[in-house]
Amino acid sequence: MLAPLPAFGGQASAGKLAFHPCTKCHPVTDGGKSLPNGFEKHEIELEIHDVLGRDEAACLRCHDDPTRDPGKLKLPDGSLIDIKDDAHLAEVCRTCHSAKYEEWQQGVHGKGLPKCTSAGCHDPHTPGWIFASALPPFTGTGFQFRVLPEREPFKPLAPPPVAPAVQTPAWLLALAAVGLGAVAGLAGKLVSGRAKR
Repeated sequence: MLAPLPAFGGQASAGKLAFHPCTKCHPVTDGGKSLPNGFEKHEIELEIHDVLGRDEAACLRCHDDPTRDPGKLKLPDGSLIDIKDDAHLAEVCRTCHSAKYEEWQQGVHGKGLPKCTSAGCHDPHTPGWIFASALPPFTGTGFQFRVLPEREPFKPLAPPPVAPAVQTPAWLLALAAVGLGAVAGLAGKLVSGRAKR
């Protein structure tokens, strides 16, 4: 059994709730002051509302809109896949790293078992399994999660959002009833007028 990832915010034991801000892996800087996690994966330090790398890439370049479904990732053609889709997950990396992707695809790791993913809350070689279970809701600033004592299958962060119920104002219902009554009255007079002829 592999050891679970340590929790953040002082919660180190399995089962306890913790919060993992997006900036733990994707820091922002304000006024040039960088956060103390030394993030250099894209060879730049991000600033508030900044972009990653080339071509104005930002979070939504790879991830679906977190208000809709944070469990979806974007392929280079714009189609969406589930975050646990081992068969296509490596293609997400190809969006920005096409040369590396082609090199990986021709190598031993890319032959038949494409399981390239970012390391973090899960083992990069088994992305369908996680060691920290995220709890809804996803706020766009980070994840609340609990550290798991053992590996367990990936579960989406939250179900698709439900549209809020539409409440028709009472005055509009009353107006519709009056209008319907007036139309029915006129129709009745027309029918009775024709019957008298």
